[in-house]
Amino acid sequence: MPSTGTGPTLIFVAPWENSRAVAQVPRQPDPDIVVCFIEAVDKGSALPWHRQKLVLVLSAMRHFADALTAAGYRVDHARAPSYEAGLVAAARRHGVVRVVATEGREWEMTQALTRADSELRAIGVPLELRPDRGFLATRDEFSRWARGRKELRMEFFYREMRRKHRILLEPDGKPCGGAWNFDADNRKPWPRTKPVPERMTFPPDETTRAIMARVERWRGRWASTEGFSLPVTRADAKALLERFVTERLPEFGPYEDAMRHGQPDLLHSALASALNVGLLHPREVVERAERAYRAGLVSLPSAEGFIRQVLGWREYVRGIYWHLMPGLRDANALDAWLPLPRWFWAPDGEPYADTPAGAPCDLRCLADTIRLVRDTGRVHHIPRLMVQANFATLLGVTPAALNRWFWAAFTDAYEWVTLPNVAGMATWGDGGVMASKPYVASGAYVNRMSDYCAGCRYDVTARSGADACPFNLLYWDFLARHRDRFATHPRMAMMIRNLDRIPAPELAEIRRGAAAFRGSLAYDGPDPGGQPPA
Repeated sequence: MPSTGTGPTLIFVAPWENSRAVAQVPRQPDPDIVVCFIEAVDKGSALPWHRQKLVLVLSAMRHFADALTAAGYRVDHARAPSYEAGLVAAARRHGVVRVVATEGREWEMTQALTRADSELRAIGVPLELRPDRGFLATRDEFSRWARGRKELRMEFFYREMRRKHRILLEPDGKPCGGAWNFDADNRKPWPRTKPVPERMTFPPDETTRAIMARVERWRGRWASTEGFSLPVTRADAKALLERFVTERLPEFGPYEDAMRHGQPDLLHSALASALNVGLLHPREVVERAERAYRAGLVSLPSAEGFIRQVLGWREYVRGIYWHLMPGLRDANALDAWLPLPRWFWAPDGEPYADTPAGAPCDLRCLADTIRLVRDTGRVHHIPRLMVQANFATLLGVTPAALNRWFWAAFTDAYEWVTLPNVAGMATWGDGGVMASKPYVASGAYVNRMSDYCAGCRYDVTARSGADACPFNLLYWDFLARHRDRFATHPRMAMMIRNLDRIPAPELAEIRRGAAAFRGSLAYDGPDPGGQPPA
């Protein structure tokens, strides 16, 4: 990327581009190129971010900036009120003739870059935006695929990506094993006697520890930096990938939907945080998993199940985000208006920010999965979808409030990740654009896929009464509230028929129990949630 010869070029590295595998940085240092990193104060205070998420981003930025400096690059790493203010200040500081940046990965970044473009042009400096190198499909490619389709189902997009990138295909172009998807083989609960693998951790170095101390002092953020152990360098991220492929991927497929008390990952990779902060490129992740299958080290259901998450779901979710924005932020097809319960911020009932102490969460599955997020910044996708989001959807939490919690709380979360998953798949807020039906379930699902219910104070087999599992009460109440909407829905009609078999007196008792449970919760967390239109 040679400069124009009349002055230096400023290359802005976004907070999710922290390696040369993703960033727009040239392969070799150039004295006429300045690589710019910005810590934006407004972004860092926009939500009550998990402190471990802030450590991940800031430490990955610092390590990448230091590595570039050591390699001979000109690096500018500064703190600024906003990204646009930082870009203009850096352009003035170095007397640049142009600024190069990646298109915004989140909506707010696109707005910041638009403002930066206006301010930079006012001082005679053009802003050049380039496609995001952290994905295998461009935004335009997804738009072309989506154009004219009545249903935007991930499965069909995933097949197109498999064909385009020649992943898990036979020489004749057909899918390996004769099928595109082996999801039906990947639904086993974790055996009670099976040992749980140790979490893959990376002890923080001196640089990371200094950032942890700094972030710990910040007010208005959630949880603690204590226990932070994610990779913050490309070398460590590649080591995590290798360990996952050799230690976990061979058995990943059958148990990818399993949940177990106290375990955020089980056989999941925990690679999403590294991928989404730019320490890995999705191509190398997918190709490494495929090589393990081709070498006979990993079964096809395991390899395909993992590859589908990266090549299919991750690419698809990002495409859906840009296809439906900004309206996706207000999606609320089921008219859910409750704010988020305080349990999501304080599962043990402890005070949070300016709110008083409350009752601890007494649903064992919900309390444990929230504690895991608080303590580690993550749980895998089934606790997210079938415990946390399922509970909020059944309760009637507005999608925007639930999305802001996921966005703030998870170390791998950005708005492009959480908003389609929450407003689309989990809560059905988009009215079925992403998922053909709401992902709601009673306590029976949690009982089948986990060890949570055996130690819970509620009775997972009861659908009414004082000891009935709240998931059961809320599930049947949800179906009753939305009966007319889903009575003829092809994938919900059977559930509605089961609802109609419940005797009227029992259903009335279930609904009273659901209302009482809903009314017993505290909703005074740091995020007030949405409000219904006047």
